[in-house]
Amino acid sequence: MKKLLKRTIIVFSWLFLCSIMLFSTASVTATTEINLAHQKLSQAAENYVKSQLSYSGASADENLSVSAMPLDQRIIIPECPEAFSISASKEALAQNNITVRASCEPTDWYLYMMVKATRVQPVVVLTTSVSPGKVLIESDVEIVMMDKNLIRTSTFADIDTVVGARMKKRSRPGQPVVPGQLCFVCKGDSILITADTGGVSIKTKGIAQQDGNLGDTIAVRNTKSNRLVHAQVVNTHQVVVQI
Repeated sequence: MKKLLKRTIIVFSWLFLCSIMLFSTASVTATTEINLAHQKLSQAAENYVKSQLSYSGASADENLSVSAMPLDQRIIIPECPEAFSISASKEALAQNNITVRASCEPTDWYLYMMVKATRVQPVVVLTTSVSPGKVLIESDVEIVMMDKNLIRTSTFADIDTVVGARMKKRSRPGQPVVPGQLCFVCKGDSILITADTGGVSIKTKGIAQQDGNLGDTIAVRNTKSNRLVHAQVVNTHQVVVQI
């Protein structure tokens, strides 16, 4: 009798263990299927938003980063006999957090999802603290990708553009380099004045009478004639008089 009872207990224990294993396997399979369905729908929503924003005119110097917010694991995505339809209003597409509608037309099923879209662009930032008067060298700066909506002023996208410029303000690491912080030619600098006339290039020395960045027109005093001229800044040591 004891042997029979022992065997019965062993059989029931084995059956219970098998049922747990089967349940666990089914549960893992169901979870995997749910995750795959979520990923597929999220990818469709991301592709839709990316195509819509690119079509609306993202400029060439911007990189568009699009990411769908994770769906609740309790949400079951039903089978759809055709591709899910994704849509969003113009007002929604103008936001960073975009609400899109995913739907299956044949079954009248739909779901609202959130997709985060960020336009980033290259920005030159400082790698170290700098003091006023510091002439920037290549190791002082680097390029990082920044959210365009967080950029409130003009910035630089090329390191070579700022190397050789002089800082006018104390700045900290990670801070974007902006035109107002720099002077490529600073007031009091001794610079070269050039002018092209009739195929002849005239060069003379001058003293900058004001700060200027690349492309700015500043007042410069000719050291030979003592005349004041207005010339365009072309680099950190030269200005050009337009004749």
